Amino acid sequence: MPVWPALLAQTYWKQSNPEDSRIFLIVLGALVAVALVYSLIKKLSSGTISSRVPGFRSGTFRRKALDVGFSDAEADFLEHYARKLGVQNPQSVFGTRQQLDSFIKATFRYIDRHAETEESAEDLKGRLFAIREALSLRINSGAAIRSSRQLKARTPISLVTNKEAHYASLIVFNEPRALYVEPALDAFGVPIRFPRGSKLTVFFYAGNHVGYNFHTRSGGLVNLDGRQLLALSHNDSVKQLPSRRHQRREARLSGRFYLVHVHAARDRGKVVKSVQVEKAAVPSIITDVSAGGLSMQTMSPANVGEFVKIEFDLGAGTRWAYASVVRASRLRSGTSLHLKFVKIPRKTVNEILSYVYGFE
Repeated sequence: MPVWPALLAQTYWKQSNPEDSRIFLIVLGALVAVALVYSLIKKLSSGTISSRVPGFRSGTFRRKALDVGFSDAEADFLEHYARKLGVQNPQSVFGTRQQLDSFIKATFRYIDRHAETEESAEDLKGRLFAIREALSLRINSGAAIRSSRQLKARTPISLVTNKEAHYASLIVFNEPRALYVEPALDAFGVPIRFPRGSKLTVFFYAGNHVGYNFHTRSGGLVNLDGRQLLALSHNDSVKQLPSRRHQRREARLSGRFYLVHVHAARDRGKVVKSVQVEKAAVPSIITDVSAGGLSMQTMSPANVGEFVKIEFDLGAGTRWAYASVVRASRLRSGTSLHLKFVKIPRKTVNEILSYVYGFE
């Protein structure tokens, strides 16, 4: 540091006067600060000190992403936004699942703020959500269920007969001798008496959203703890279904649907299809939603294979989608419909995924 600040400050030094001593110290401190600032500016201008914010070494983040299980393309995409967000330590992203979720959410917000166009933003969000969906599949492939004896009470199930009739039910008790579930109901709400020994297929989803099924036989309706329940035989060969491609979120949202009729006709040797949407809206309650479809409860059911137009609101205004009915299950108060999207805007898919993963 230059010596001139100290020499100049000595002109204010008076040992016999305390007030002058205080002034001396103040002046000296100010001159030292000026000298330090001057030195720093000089080093910055000469390039001795870099003005760049330090980040992770090239490839470190990417290697960590590959170790976690991401593909090359996914790792490159995430590394790009890690640099944009100023991430300095890959461990702060991949240390825990919560940290990774926070990073993906921050990336989503960055894209939302900095994308050049709305179309570009929706495309980039779609790529980001595809990575998040793939992550969910890896996370959900946990310990598999092998036996119906592992099922817990209050697990929702679907009973399917040999004639492909579907009924919604719920596990009430799981005991060594049998599985006791709520009885299936007919259209009038009366318990159906499946003959003893009749074959049924049970479908259910575990807590990690992985689907399973197993074959069972009816043990008839029994009274247990004052309740009429359907007894089912156990099966120790439970089969896992292909993993759901899309993560679902339980919901309770108001919606409505319109029946859709598709007509096909030949015109100059080509098949031309026309779509007619009925004007009468059917109210419903959406019970879960994903990027691939949703489930709803309604008093006016549609049949399996029919097409519907759905309208719903996730909080950003009314959105629409066309869907087909893949399963219908009778409930005590109406019908549960399970729908698969067949036509839906990219922006609406991103809004659904934002809702599913709590980005809204």
